[in-house]
Amino acid sequence: MCKMQCFLAIFALYIGLVNSWDIAITTGGQLEFYSNKTKTNNVGVRFRDLTALAYDAVHNMLLFVDKQNDNASIFSYHLATKKYQSLVRRKSYENIQGLAFDPVNGLLFWTDTNERSIYYMSLMLGSKNDVYGNLLIKMDDEIPRAIAVDSCRGYIYWTNINITKPTIERAKFDGTERETIIDKDIYMPVSIAVDQRTKQLYWADDREGIHYSIESSDLDGNNPKTLYMGTYHQPNALTVSKDAVYWVDWGYKSVWKLPKDSPKTLDPVELIGFSNEVPFGIVANYQISDQTEGTTECEELIKLSQNKTVINDTFNIPRDLGLFCLHGVKNNEKLSCNCSAGYTGQRCEISVCHNYCFQGDCEVSSEGTPACRCPSGFKGERCEINICNGYCLNKGVCSVNQDQEPDCKCSKQYEGLRCEIMIPINSVKLDRSLPTSTEKCNCTQEQNISKTVPISSENLRNSELPYVEITDCNYGWDSIRDPVIMVLGIACGLLCVTCTVLFTKVLKLKKRPRIKKRIIVNKNVTPLTARPDQCEITIENCCNMNICETPCFEPRSTIRPTLLDAKPGKEEKKNLINNMEYPEDY
Repeated sequence: MCKMQCFLAIFALYIGLVNSWDIAITTGGQLEFYSNKTKTNNVGVRFRDLTALAYDAVHNMLLFVDKQNDNASIFSYHLATKKYQSLVRRKSYENIQGLAFDPVNGLLFWTDTNERSIYYMSLMLGSKNDVYGNLLIKMDDEIPRAIAVDSCRGYIYWTNINITKPTIERAKFDGTERETIIDKDIYMPVSIAVDQRTKQLYWADDREGIHYSIESSDLDGNNPKTLYMGTYHQPNALTVSKDAVYWVDWGYKSVWKLPKDSPKTLDPVELIGFSNEVPFGIVANYQISDQTEGTTECEELIKLSQNKTVINDTFNIPRDLGLFCLHGVKNNEKLSCNCSAGYTGQRCEISVCHNYCFQGDCEVSSEGTPACRCPSGFKGERCEINICNGYCLNKGVCSVNQDQEPDCKCSKQYEGLRCEIMIPINSVKLDRSLPTSTEKCNCTQEQNISKTVPISSENLRNSELPYVEITDCNYGWDSIRDPVIMVLGIACGLLCVTCTVLFTKVLKLKKRPRIKKRIIVNKNVTPLTARPDQCEITIENCCNMNICETPCFEPRSTIRPTLLDAKPGKEEKKNLINNMEYPEDY
């Protein structure tokens, strides 16, 4: 008895802990629960990429989408029993963005943006459903995104994100009475929620550019109201609780909270931030008693919450269903794919030839390995080598011959297999004993100059003669060379003449008049040699061309003592100049 009481106490404590959360979030492969900004629990290690999320407060059940699961796309998780169920079989081409559940009729609704459709499935006992879901509404131009249910009045609401004409629409659970309730002042409504207690719609509008807004209206789309308008957020999912609105922001990888009755000037509060994974779906722990309080239209929902009707828990998609092996067969024991030759990947979706060959075509061998068939001019395991790349030297042009080998066409100055040999202007014949071949030019006899050079490699391949004798001809006037030589010759001649003239001018400038001293002896007197004191010097005759017949010599004994040590020529020149400048002294 005591053991049973302990077990019930532990179970009650566990149930209390499970229900002690404010919001639940899907992020990555996890279901995470938070209370007062603190994570209280996380489950879902068996899942891969969880997206859309819905909450059934009557049966204490979460419904979510795993878009990377091999078997099913929509699952349920009972918080009390911790039991998972696969509900809807996975399609090969789907994109489920919105999810909602009506506990009164046991109807599960979801939107598929790829199919532009709304599907449903009944979870009530004895219901018949297609394993892929039942089509409710097929649309032409609209793109349904988010979806919500009003269980008290029997409506589903969804958003259309076609930006050419975005809308918010509603219809009955059976798809009838479809109508557009909001089509003005709206850009891209990405999420929607119904508050049955206040009879209000709430949605997040990812407006053009960097702007976004949190909006509300009544259930008929009237009396629209902007709760908050901000920038740089990228809202995705939105939910409501008794007092607040929550939304997921992809821009900041966070969850934000805003009171329902907040003024426009009040900023939202960042509740939770994520570093690695990006949150996708969000639901609030909004109990049925709080939603239906004072609402007469919700009588059925109130009764249901008290009676706890049974939900079908026999849905179970077989493990092998939905496992898409694109190029292979299923391995049921390990829940994996055995790929065919030439394919790899988790679902055999990747070809081994994908991006394998740089050039040419890829083929799969019998062993399943890729092999490349290279085009002309390429080689290598993956045809990654261009055989002409860098093969010909000295500006030779490379081409591929019939044997798939590179062949070079050389310029006039080079020869060789790769144009690596410069053709010499003059060369000596190495072996006179070897035969030669002579090529003649059509020129005069005086211009013919014969010389022998080695034959080129290309000619050597086509001839047995290792040497060729080439006649070098002088073709006379060259239109480029000869005019240049003539201009240079004329310029050199003019330069020589100019230098000669300048040299002559320099010599003339250096030659100045010189004063010459002449001594004339008076013929009527005794010669100066006999009468030194009678020596007469005529200054006027000094500038004449007359030359004294008898020069005057002064005996050394008569020279003034002051001049004995001086140079006679220099002293005489000095005195002569003074006499010419000051003749009055004499």
